[in-house]
Amino acid sequence: MIRFIMSAGTMTRPVFFTGLCLVFTLMTCISSPCIAGEPGPASEVPVLAEAGSFSSPAAGSGLVVTDARGKEVTLSGVPHRIVITGKASFMVVDAVYLFPAVWSRVVGLNKEGMGTGGQGMDAFLAAIDPGYASKTTLGREAGPEQIAAAKPDVVLMKKASTENLGRSLEEIGIPVVCVDFETPEQYDRDLAILGCLLGQETRAKEIAKLIHARLARIENKLAVIDEAKKPKVLLLYYSSRDGSIAYNVPPKSWIQTLLVKMAGGRPLWDGIELGQGWTKVGFEQIAAWDPDQVFIVSYFDEYGKVMKDLLADERWQALRAVKSNKIWIFPRDLISWDQPDPRWVLGLEWLASKIHPDLFPGVDMKAEVIGFFRDFYDVDADAVKKGILPALHGDL
Repeated sequence: MIRFIMSAGTMTRPVFFTGLCLVFTLMTCISSPCIAGEPGPASEVPVLAEAGSFSSPAAGSGLVVTDARGKEVTLSGVPHRIVITGKASFMVVDAVYLFPAVWSRVVGLNKEGMGTGGQGMDAFLAAIDPGYASKTTLGREAGPEQIAAAKPDVVLMKKASTENLGRSLEEIGIPVVCVDFETPEQYDRDLAILGCLLGQETRAKEIAKLIHARLARIENKLAVIDEAKKPKVLLLYYSSRDGSIAYNVPPKSWIQTLLVKMAGGRPLWDGIELGQGWTKVGFEQIAAWDPDQVFIVSYFDEYGKVMKDLLADERWQALRAVKSNKIWIFPRDLISWDQPDPRWVLGLEWLASKIHPDLFPGVDMKAEVIGFFRDFYDVDADAVKKGILPALHGDL
């Protein structure tokens, strides 16, 4: 069990489905992306190490992993030295840290992307991993030479980076495994990939079961809702980074949109044409939507000021949601709960309790936070109370 004390920080980045069970297939039903030992029939190969243990592969043994690209990647064995890099790598880093037994094997990562761009990820990882400070820091635009200097057995990255950086690494003989962790559906697939790669298949299934248990609990409560009676919900990313306030909605495929649907709401922006990223919308459009409920995501602005400024605006005061006191700031601890970080399961529970409070009476989100960090990161309750709960912001 890990014990730590951390100071509050800030974080970003952000991903359709109807019904949780349609998309989330239990890990026991997912075909393994892993072949351990010499390539050959799966029935003839040895089983990987159980969670919490690691041993060097036997001489001549090998490991074949089918990654998120559907590509088979061959390694000499379970990797000792892991580098995580590329665009939005903080999502991959935080997923790998769900496997405490392998933290020491992560030798290099893009720490520069864990600060401002990664909100409070750097502070979080430094607090739970005693060896974090000793890991090789890769620059934002780290190239093959810098990565190769860390002598990785494998490099983990998202699909967006595999076309250029990934291909360059493979050309010089460094294996690249792609995972994305962008959507809830991808979590099942990518956890299985990591379980295979890291020799942690038991732990990967354990994490998936933890997620599914929480989802089943939420889905069971929402099963009584009539589709026509779901409230009209607007989720906006509030930004003032360029000196002016901007309101943005997420693409249909992003996790923010999916969370609203999974929590029993109707995302008002779902029927309009959007770009590949956050799309700016004017207040005229917001007023035309006149949502029943509004949820504000703010990665870099102080929460209290955001709400104060919104409620002081006469235009906002005229909205149905504001008049009925149904406008909330999406919570975060060191990292916002609306993103494709493992904390999205906390964000979903919180969102469902706000959209349908009658179905979730007496939800204690602080208790949920304590349970989450205990189960997912092996952080004990006292450490969460000291290091995580003081960093909580938003309308809990």
